[in-house]
Amino acid sequence: MAVLNPSTAALLRQDHGLYRELDIVEGLAASLPDGFEVFHGMELHAVRSGRDHYGEIDIVVMAPSGALLLMEVKAGEVSVSEGRIYKRYGAELCDVDQQCRVQRSSLLGRLQDAQLDTGLLSCLVLPDWRLTDEHAVSFPRERIVDADRFPRLTTLVREWLAGAKGCGRRDALRQFLRNQFRVTADLSAARDQLQRTVRLLSDGLATWVPRIGAPSGVIRIQATAGSGKTQLALGLLEAAVAAGQRAAYVCYNRTLADHVRELAPARAEVVNFHLLAVEHLRRVAGEPDFSSPQVLDQAAARYASDSDGFVPRWDVLVIDEGQDFDPDWIACLCRQLRPDGKLYLMEDDDQRLYERAGFDIADAVTVQSRDNFRSPRLVCDVINALALAHSPIVSHSTYRGMLPGLHLYATTSELTEQLARVVASLLERGFALNDMVILSNRGRAASALTGLAQIGLWRTRQFTGAYDRSGNPLWTEGELTVESVYRFKGQSAPAVILAEVDFDGLSPQDRKKLFVGMTRAQMAVEMVLTASAERTLLALFQERESE
Repeated sequence: MAVLNPSTAALLRQDHGLYRELDIVEGLAASLPDGFEVFHGMELHAVRSGRDHYGEIDIVVMAPSGALLLMEVKAGEVSVSEGRIYKRYGAELCDVDQQCRVQRSSLLGRLQDAQLDTGLLSCLVLPDWRLTDEHAVSFPRERIVDADRFPRLTTLVREWLAGAKGCGRRDALRQFLRNQFRVTADLSAARDQLQRTVRLLSDGLATWVPRIGAPSGVIRIQATAGSGKTQLALGLLEAAVAAGQRAAYVCYNRTLADHVRELAPARAEVVNFHLLAVEHLRRVAGEPDFSSPQVLDQAAARYASDSDGFVPRWDVLVIDEGQDFDPDWIACLCRQLRPDGKLYLMEDDDQRLYERAGFDIADAVTVQSRDNFRSPRLVCDVINALALAHSPIVSHSTYRGMLPGLHLYATTSELTEQLARVVASLLERGFALNDMVILSNRGRAASALTGLAQIGLWRTRQFTGAYDRSGNPLWTEGELTVESVYRFKGQSAPAVILAEVDFDGLSPQDRKKLFVGMTRAQMAVEMVLTASAERTLLALFQERESE
């Protein structure tokens, strides 16, 4: 197998050509034997006719001898006019022959400047277009890999490089290419690839839990963060709807319900418990008084007291975030299951952020999982080192990641300054603003970030605390999302910035909030914390190391 540089393909963006290029890069790396190396995504600058021209060399393959093959990939349709091959990008028509010549000339010039003498061949790959005898082209036909020859691409690459001049300074050549190409992975590509991989790996719960039989019709899933509970819930809803059954998903957090509703089948009922209770209160007592801080508690109490008269209506009920439910809420929801209905109760005690009484369900079949597929491996190592979970979680992520960054603050102004620096550093690392979320370790009411219109150069996107007439939450119009750990539970983002982390000694509740916040991240965690919180964490690390 060939070595791929960078190891995570930096090509995946939102167009067909680059998807095809990614396939070719990964295919070459998998099919070429040991000793070959594949480089991709080299930024190109050349001067032609007195003007600067910028572009990118798609792929360079280095043979064990040091010989190089420059590969230009043009996916999709191309055209031929007066012996020249053209590719259209919107309104612009690209002269492929000229592009290939410029690329070869530019790379050859760089090699000469570096005093690296080696054979440099080039080829044109047209995986979706067939070259016929009617096409008279100036580009050497023997170096064009069209749709007919594309299945033999790896064989052709080896044949061409076998007869090419090698390089006596192969290590220097490799270092040259690594410096020229973007060997730091494009994080947008890494993010998308990682998310696809996580979905595939964490599909286990969604695959085998529905196959489990429970005479009582109750299956209790006690699974850690990132284990695939949301995928399981969506799979259960889809299967129920496809079978013509009535299905409901009820969770604690309104934001999680909104998120799941976007993904779930339209015929499934997706709601958070308090909204369900408020809608019932509207029907039986008129419009609730939302100016009262007790309105949600009152709605929940009325819903529970009236539930004895509810008509069973659901064939499948999925309750998520069960650890945050009052036992009475579980009971009144279960009363709405039909006689042969099934209940799937999903919970994670490590994410219990509210003080609720525990409960048992008679004859329930319990499924347990400590497997985390979402969080980077180093983040899981830190979670285990700090004993944030009641038992160690097992990381199955393909992404190693980095240790969480620690950034100190003492005052509110220092807090926002540090947050701005962290956002800027994540942007420099390749994350986009919509990849990030700032999570306050406090609730909305206690957070200094609530209502803050701007952090650094960026406007914030925050829940205003209000809803429209249809019950949809209203948000401010910004590009940098600010939320609380409480409200973001059940969701995730590539980069998570934990803010207002402040404690002196790690209480059980502090451990759970850190656990929830850190496990929201798919790729990176940064913490903006007080000096006392930093001392506490460092002392815990030292204590664990001495055990």
